[in-house]
Amino acid sequence: MHPNHPHSITSLIESTSYRLNEAVLRSLPKSGFDVNAIPAQQAVRIKLLPRGSGAFNASWDTLAGSRRSAACRYEWARLQMFLAAEILPLLQDDRSTFYHVTLADKRWRVAPSEAGKSNFDAPRRKVRAAIQALRDGGFKPVFVAAYEMSGDDNLAGDYAFEPHVHLLIGGVSSTSLRTAFHVRLPRASRGKDKPLRVDCVPTGELGNVLAYITKNKAQDRVEFTCSDGRISRQSNRMPMPQAADWVRCMATMPITKMIQFGGFAESITERFARLEMATLIGKSR
Repeated sequence: MHPNHPHSITSLIESTSYRLNEAVLRSLPKSGFDVNAIPAQQAVRIKLLPRGSGAFNASWDTLAGSRRSAACRYEWARLQMFLAAEILPLLQDDRSTFYHVTLADKRWRVAPSEAGKSNFDAPRRKVRAAIQALRDGGFKPVFVAAYEMSGDDNLAGDYAFEPHVHLLIGGVSSTSLRTAFHVRLPRASRGKDKPLRVDCVPTGELGNVLAYITKNKAQDRVEFTCSDGRISRQSNRMPMPQAADWVRCMATMPITKMIQFGGFAESITERFARLEMATLIGKSR
């Protein structure tokens, strides 16, 4: 569909951009959502992967016909609209206590040049087994899981990519979550690595956590020595050429595999895959 067609997604986005931005940011304040910035952001990623055009939408209009990869910024924007319009209201109406679970096992680490879709298999198996264990224990978890790849820049100098998963999950106790997602570490890593973190999420913070777990940015977790000698870490923008490897890796991951929904009354994953953009824009604003 031509961008100037009165019924094109591009023209619809342009005519409602202010209201869309306002509505999504009201629900997901820390998402940095800005529909006007998406084309330029997409161009940067395409430049990093010039032969990977099939992984990216060419414009807002091509969102109507197919789903592309997790590297595509248009797909990220669609996901933020979906979370704001469809998922956050469901979570807010749920009376459960929600937790933010972060799971990152260093045994999943991979060299940047070798990173790809298959490196998310181990985190996905871990989530599947943990959710099944919770259900077997009588719980009915409601969750949103997002799979990420970050850089691990440590003082030892062995830079690697580290796949990990974030979950926003309710209907389960924190103790049961720690049991179900427990990581059995090698003896040498015990007391040093902390692969699992479980934090309670206040209802007013659900939107911020949704935005955080789906940020999908090329970032490093940089290790450094504090003035008092302690070792600490902070997030930093991923440098080249690692950022190019990150885009290449995420281009192998379908957007529908990067995000996972469970425990809702209907198949939210199917709804995310099939919901038309015009309908979603109408709901979002």
